[in-house]
Amino acid sequence: MNMWIPILMVVLVGGFVLRLWHRSRKQRRIAALRRVELPNSAYSSQGVRNLEDRERWGEITLPTLHPLNQEEVERLLYVVDSNGIFALSRKDRLFLDNMTMPRMG
Repeated sequence: MNMWIPILMVVLVGGFVLRLWHRSRKQRRIAALRRVELPNSAYSSQGVRNLEDRERWGEITLPTLHPLNQEEVERLLYVVDSNGIFALSRKDRLFLDNMTMPRMG
């Protein structure tokens, strides 16, 4: 009978230590797999992107453009101001974007 008490104590303490080890291992594994998402500002809505595009297009310096491009930019900006940004086709948006980006080469 004297021999069973130390064996029982070792089993109980060993089980408790094993449980603590398993719990910490599980928490480390969960922390390693956790993904942190970007803040909401990284996921801007279409409306916000349209406003940013309109502001960028408004900063086009017309005197530096060729006269034909000046007329086209003025016409497209008038269309945006009168009918909204959704009145532009993909081709028109691309044209305005090309007028705002610096030329490479």
